[in-house]
Amino acid sequence: MKKLLAIWAIAAMALTACTQKNNDTDDPDDGGNTSYTAPIVIDGSFDDWAALDASKVTVLKCAGSTAKTDLKLAKVYADKYYVFLYVEFDLASYETVQDAHFHFYINGDNDTSTGGYKGAFDQGETPCIDVMTEGDVISEGSVCDYDPSIFIWGGPANFVDWSDEYWGDSMVIPGFVEGKGNRKAFEFGITRELYPAGKLSKTFTMGFDILVNGWDATGALPNTEASEINPAGEAPLLEVNISK
Repeated sequence: MKKLLAIWAIAAMALTACTQKNNDTDDPDDGGNTSYTAPIVIDGSFDDWAALDASKVTVLKCAGSTAKTDLKLAKVYADKYYVFLYVEFDLASYETVQDAHFHFYINGDNDTSTGGYKGAFDQGETPCIDVMTEGDVISEGSVCDYDPSIFIWGGPANFVDWSDEYWGDSMVIPGFVEGKGNRKAFEFGITRELYPAGKLSKTFTMGFDILVNGWDATGALPNTEASEINPAGEAPLLEVNISK
């Protein structure tokens, strides 16, 4: 995959730390009078996921007959500061895994009339991805921290196909997306304040995929059971809402 490399350096923010003051009265809180502690620490240890209120965690499971099966399970939890993702993958069918690339695809304004690129998802006639992240979870055979390049869609609204030209130059945004894990599972944190294409909506949609030993998606979530009219088992993007 061709990348046009340009570095966009922005200040790492205090949101990447565990504690900060809550001053956004537009979001559900107590009006800014409490400190905030992130419920998930991105350290590759997944015990803190068990402490979340299960009713506020969205769980995605890989459908048995879908076409892209390497992502087996995902959990998504969002609050006013972060979006957290836990994902499990099974790569045992590969004799060797040299590289595994991971993408987030985010429709951050929750507007189907902007953005583009269909990807491995059922977006009907209005593909609407605004921001894509691209990084490795395995590189040259070894697990690595997720430190992605960021791309903003710059092509025609609702354009379906991939285009290097329309994704434009890559950016590096320290602290925007972080990930750690192992060969079976990863956890990721997305810092809402650092979203590079305007303000990340309180309700937005997204999908994610993994590409093993190449540049074709081998696992994608959300997905659904394959059918005659949907042989690949593609599903709409996941709707993400701030937990209250």
